[in-house]
Amino acid sequence: MDKAEVARRQLGTALDMFLLGQDPVSAHCLAVGGGEIAEWLAEKAGAEAFTSHVLITFPHLTVADIKGVRKKHWNAFKHATKRGGKDRQDDEIL
Repeated sequence: MDKAEVARRQLGTALDMFLLGQDPVSAHCLAVGGGEIAEWLAEKAGAEAFTSHVLITFPHLTVADIKGVRKKHWNAFKHATKRGGKDRQDDEIL
């Protein structure tokens, strides 16, 4: 198995779960994880990644803005603490 297969499996499973109305937390985590790998693979291949399309559609955003939106809930779902071991304050996000 390679990274492309991992991304395909994560994104495919996330889409299936979303369409079937299954666990939204799991679907979100799989979609963001698979999307992050797919983005890296596209950049590595010299292809245009999804972020490029977002930047064209929303020119006032930066790559950091897009990644922040993408990771906001994902990080709340997958981490109990912040770097340094401090508790995350995710109640409002969740």
